[in-house]
Amino acid sequence: MKKRTSASNIMRLVSIVGIICLLALQWVWWRNAYMAVEMDMMGKADACIKSSIERAIMYQLDTASKGFKVINESVGEVAPKKMTKMPSKHKANNTKELLLVLEEGFSLTNKPINENLINKQLGACLNDEFGYIPEHTIKIVRQPLDLDSMEVKKYNRIAIGKGKDTIYQQIGFKAYAVVVFESPITEFLRKGAFIMIFSVLLVLLIGGILIFQLLNMQRERKFSDFIIDYTRMITHDLRTPVTSLQMIFAMFLKSTTSTDSKEKYAVEGLSLTKKILLNLDNILYMAKSEQRELPVHKTEVNIGAFMEKTVKLYRERNYNPKVVSIETVYEPTVFSCNMDISLMENVVCNLLENAIKFTGMECKIIVSCIREKDVVELRFRDNGIGMTEEDQKRIFEIFERGSANKNKQFPGFGIGLHFVERAVKAHGGKVTVQSEVGKGTEFTIRYTSSESF
Repeated sequence: MKKRTSASNIMRLVSIVGIICLLALQWVWWRNAYMAVEMDMMGKADACIKSSIERAIMYQLDTASKGFKVINESVGEVAPKKMTKMPSKHKANNTKELLLVLEEGFSLTNKPINENLINKQLGACLNDEFGYIPEHTIKIVRQPLDLDSMEVKKYNRIAIGKGKDTIYQQIGFKAYAVVVFESPITEFLRKGAFIMIFSVLLVLLIGGILIFQLLNMQRERKFSDFIIDYTRMITHDLRTPVTSLQMIFAMFLKSTTSTDSKEKYAVEGLSLTKKILLNLDNILYMAKSEQRELPVHKTEVNIGAFMEKTVKLYRERNYNPKVVSIETVYEPTVFSCNMDISLMENVVCNLLENAIKFTGMECKIIVSCIREKDVVELRFRDNGIGMTEEDQKRIFEIFERGSANKNKQFPGFGIGLHFVERAVKAHGGKVTVQSEVGKGTEFTIRYTSSESF
């Protein structure tokens, strides 16, 4: 038992750790995937910005009203044909540097590259690249920077931030385009929402399966422990009356006393036999009814004759040293009702057994049988130990034996009241309980006595 419990605890711990690791890995994967996609998008956006700047400069060069000329062919310096001041002496050793020189020339002619021109080219490029244009703003910042200074690095980079990504791209020797993307990946993720949702559902499904397996293992362990305890309990509770019955018969055979004494032994033996059969009937009825409703065969019964016959054995039983009295009340005095005799007899016996079991040395039970039109009401009131409100909520559950029986000082299998509820429900009725700790309990059965079921 201890080894099995230890193994179950280890399995539960491993399952919990597995679920936590799975969720953690999923979070890390999503975070890294998000960053990777965002960096890839910004890399492509940066290339688009560079291309857009080049196109904007070339477009402005083609449409410029003032021409440009090469000042120094050996180094590729260009300048406007007509200008108010000389440009800075910058060398253009490649296409990129030539574009920087051109932008400076546009600035000198008071027609610098503007945001609208670049943005128009940028929108077309982004739409070609992504299939949509991410929300963004563009601004041109002109700074008199030294090309060799560290400040230049600030304006030649991609800054990934929370919700906003910024790309700094150089336009001229003194001008930089600052493009800010508002949640650039949102639209991309919206387009891939199916994959994202499917992935999340898959993780939840795997986690749910693991949790289900964990709960199932716990239920199996509890059920296994219950089977062992229940087998031990049922063996003990059945062995005790059988042993008592054997002793009674032995004393009956050896007895040389009067006929009255022998009749006393016979009555006691009959009571014990009835108790054993009641327990066995409960078990058999519950085994049959778990898959379907209890079968009901109603017949018209005189309630007084039925109840007195059922109660008689309990009145004649020897409860020494406990004193048991059972009082019956009928309203009206004589009436009949429709019921399944076998089922209802077991219901009455179960309620009387419980009332006697859970009372002190002086047990007083009042059985009231009432009929109002077609409604039949049977009440079983005792002066026993009572039940808490919490016990009353679950007392009809199968194998429930109440908090007062934690130490198992009261015999029983925990199926009697569950059977009572099932049998009354099969009659189309309802059983309720009212109880107060230390003052007793009252069970009430109500159902409609109709000819058909």
